[in-house]
Amino acid sequence: MHSDDFLSGLNQPPPPPPPPDPKSDPDEPSPKACFSDLPLPGPVLDQLTALGFLHPTPIQELTIPVAMEGIDLIGKAETGTGKTLAFTSPIIGQLDSERVAVQAIVLCPTRELAQQVEEVAVALGKPLGIRVALVVGGVHQSQQLLQLRRGAQMVVGTPGRVLDFLRSGKIRLGWVEHVVLDEADRMLDMGFIDDVSEILQHTPPERQTYLFSATLPPKIKTLTKKFMRDPQVISTIREIATVPDIDQQFIRCDDWAKKYWVHQLLDQNPDETCIIFCNTRRAVIDLDRDLWGRGYPAGSLHGDHNQERRFKVLEGFKNKQIKTLVATDVAARGLDVEAVARVVNFDIPDEVETYVHRIGRTGRAGAAGEAISLIDSRDRLSWDRIRTETGFPIGESTWTPPKGARPDPAQRSYRRSPAKPGGSGPYRGGGGGRSGGGGGSRSGGGSRSGGGSRSGGGGRSGGGGGGRSGGGSRSGGGGGNSPRQGGRRPSR
Repeated sequence: MHSDDFLSGLNQPPPPPPPPDPKSDPDEPSPKACFSDLPLPGPVLDQLTALGFLHPTPIQELTIPVAMEGIDLIGKAETGTGKTLAFTSPIIGQLDSERVAVQAIVLCPTRELAQQVEEVAVALGKPLGIRVALVVGGVHQSQQLLQLRRGAQMVVGTPGRVLDFLRSGKIRLGWVEHVVLDEADRMLDMGFIDDVSEILQHTPPERQTYLFSATLPPKIKTLTKKFMRDPQVISTIREIATVPDIDQQFIRCDDWAKKYWVHQLLDQNPDETCIIFCNTRRAVIDLDRDLWGRGYPAGSLHGDHNQERRFKVLEGFKNKQIKTLVATDVAARGLDVEAVARVVNFDIPDEVETYVHRIGRTGRAGAAGEAISLIDSRDRLSWDRIRTETGFPIGESTWTPPKGARPDPAQRSYRRSPAKPGGSGPYRGGGGGRSGGGGGSRSGGGSRSGGGSRSGGGGRSGGGGGGRSGGGSRSGGGGGNSPRQGGRRPSR
């Protein structure tokens, strides 16, 4: 086989299933596979049973035998199908608890995903005496260094912090036998691919490498050719149609009316969990403040939060103390939260794949779920492309804003940035647009501080034709932002 042949079919659907046996009864369901049928060590199987895992998902059933043979593998699987257990269970079964050296490392794109992988690895490895260290940014190093000094056999971390520890000599990977790259395409999107390459150069060439990814862009394929040895490709992806058990709906409504629809949804389903996706941090903050101020048990998740707050919010959502999670796409992938009743696209993403990963937060591992998208006039082109390329059966529902609901003149949409020069209407500095009169660009008449600037006449903050800090400045004379921003939000 040519050396590149294993890459040629990575973006192709798996082969069709074999024809049914004419002697078999078509009405008789095929027996479910059990973990006990897989070549896992006895202690691992016992612990899986104790944790309630009896039947493997397709990606687990296919990858575990390959992993136990010591073969490099590339796993293509949709979100929510149990990839974490597909690599932790075979690796834990092969680690030596008597050795204090790091024998396995798992790299994840986000701190949240790394924490979840660590929790699974700890649960599986504790009865076997396997110690796991979590090495992520955003928190103090002291606890992580303590875990390493106690002799962790497995390290789960994000590329940035792991690389910092490597460069400073706080961690050594010279005895690593297993390397896992989880959500590799997400690491590429976040700019971690060079860090990953440098980390892999510190590991022995005879290691076993596992790569899991929903897609395999060219840079990921280059990485596999450089750092993997004749990997076996295992795919459970049926291309983009990966969410058959999710009831998908869309509603056409103006941008200003969306929050009223959300209020009605939460009022009608007070005990069910929901993730609401926005395109920007600012939109997340505004919607979260609105919901929290009205008494809904809501929380937010975006890239500006420190690690302690992110862990706290996720824990509250898992425990259902927080029923509604408002998030950017940092939560669209890799979050292992069970039984999310529905996903709402408050803003429509630009990429089709992002839409698929968002709605994949509900209907996980075969469970039923609901995904609802709110479409305004600016979303028409993106939404048409999503419907065309996915081919999903997405029904349209109708909705009318409650009587008396009106646009808030102080409200400003943060969904689109940067603005288009010379534009108007919804763009940032256009005449009569979101920021008031003048200029038709972000800076108005010729400069950021000139007439009709970001905060100029009729803009978000009210009257005056001055510059950013002038008479109609962001915080100067005029209408101000909105009543709910008048005071400081108390700590939750």
